[in-house]
Amino acid sequence: MTITLPDEMRAQLERDARAGGFATVDEYVAEALRTDRSDTAGSGPPGMSPRSRAELDAMLDAGVASGPPIRMTPEFWQERERELARRMAARRGGTP
Repeated sequence: MTITLPDEMRAQLERDARAGGFATVDEYVAEALRTDRSDTAGSGPPGMSPRSRAELDAMLDAGVASGPPIRMTPEFWQERERELARRMAARRGGTP
């Protein structure tokens, strides 16, 4: 397979390959692809790891259609943390 890259990108890949101890850019790119596959394969909850751009687009469309947006403010996350503490305490039979 032959991939044509801009000179600047090719030079950066060559620097990255050398810095990573790879003999060639081909070896570096092959390892990067292997790592990417293992990082994304089953990395999310069931049904939440898109395998293609089309699948990701469909998931995003479903999210937009699911209801009004929720603002992710610091207060939102503080409440999520309090709720998690309550749930964990309830499982242990205590209070947070």
